[in-house]
Amino acid sequence: MCYHTSLITDQPALERRFKATLPKGSTLEPVYHASAFGFPAWPILTRQQPEQFRYIRWGLIPRWVRSADDADQIRAKTINARSESIFEKPSFRTAAQQGQRCLIPMTGFYEWHTIGSKKYPFYITTTDSPLFSVAGLWDEWPDPESGELVTTYTLLTTDANPLLAAIHNTKQRMPCLLTPEAEQAWLHESLDEKQTLELLATPYPASRMHSHSISKRITSRTEPSDVPEVLEPANYPELARKPELFAA
Repeated sequence: MCYHTSLITDQPALERRFKATLPKGSTLEPVYHASAFGFPAWPILTRQQPEQFRYIRWGLIPRWVRSADDADQIRAKTINARSESIFEKPSFRTAAQQGQRCLIPMTGFYEWHTIGSKKYPFYITTTDSPLFSVAGLWDEWPDPESGELVTTYTLLTTDANPLLAAIHNTKQRMPCLLTPEAEQAWLHESLDEKQTLELLATPYPASRMHSHSISKRITSRTEPSDVPEVLEPANYPELARKPELFAA
């Protein structure tokens, strides 16, 4: 699955890459590490408003949720959605059927490789562009207590390509990274259920990705993780004989 991401860019670069503008008066600071369990607000492009970024919080709250307490409980379980079942699962079905698709911009994401009881963090990027996108779904939930319309999103995952299958060896899943052609379809075209699932079933090519192991600072409880140092490569003797984990 994918719970940790980065967006290390500035406003002009983000707007050029996606041909869209950030909300007036907003500022964009580099994010070196964000955890989904903090439910961060992220600049998202929706199919309904493809030329304007919206700051939307991670962790989808379905519109049928009845209370704020229920919303808090479910959003920790809807950070990711398996792309194969978005038209079946109650939490995502309405958004999928209504074409509430979105792009989630990133500069990288984090996964862990497991050997026995030990986990080794990796940082993964794409080599063809410093900025890429992942497919998502978004929804709006009317808070019955405040009357506020709360907008949230979920990140879609698919079967891992060979690189991510080696790194994320316990789950063998990866985010639904989109090529520029797939971005165009996801954001602008009318896709039926079959077309949607076919688009999401194709994993991003491993040959167009880079990975390196990093220090375990990312999980430290005493040191900040949203800092440039979290991205620095770290070597582990246990991984020396596993070249399949590393892509240049």
